[in-house]
Amino acid sequence: MRRRGWLGPRRIGCLLVLLVIVVIAALWVLGRAVNGATDLFHDHPAPVAGSPFDTVAPARPASSGSPTIDRIVQRGKLIVAIQEAPGLAQRSPGSGGYTGFDIAMVDLITRDLGVDPARTSVKRLAGGRREAALCRGEADLALGGYQITAAHSAKVSIAGPYLVLGSTEYGIGLPPGDPVLRERVTAVLRRAIDDGTWTRLYAQYLGTPVPNPPVLR
Repeated sequence: MRRRGWLGPRRIGCLLVLLVIVVIAALWVLGRAVNGATDLFHDHPAPVAGSPFDTVAPARPASSGSPTIDRIVQRGKLIVAIQEAPGLAQRSPGSGGYTGFDIAMVDLITRDLGVDPARTSVKRLAGGRREAALCRGEADLALGGYQITAAHSAKVSIAGPYLVLGSTEYGIGLPPGDPVLRERVTAVLRRAIDDGTWTRLYAQYLGTPVPNPPVLR
């Protein structure tokens, strides 16, 4: 009777509840141990940007649409073919560099292209040698009293006229087949005329009275 009383329904129920609690606790402890071991072997730090394992290719600079402009920007300077002309492009006695109305136009163009005007390289070329330099890619611009003529226009592209002296039109010689460059240079000249820069530079290098600016084509 005593043994049957000790194993009564109430005590059996308590034992079952206790057994369930023990099993749940054991499973929880086991799960924590397994997760800890997994983290030990698989917890790697996130890759650092720019590390040797980064496979993202560097972005290439977008093309401007002008092979000449891309070449200028890549080399970081402008190459100008000039013929010396008083007031337009002539050597400065003090510095040995060049000064004049045309040289001031070159500075405006280089700044617009985002290169340093101080790095501009000048080539003294006369006659048809300027056209040849433009066609071969040895010069980016031709100035220094560069007349707009049918003969010149047949060989190279020309922006302008930016200056008219005595019923003669002067322009800026450009490599042929580069309309984007011509539009860019023409925009620089138009801005100089519209904001008064053209008038100021004319008075500085060519004297007064200052005529009306020419009509760009």
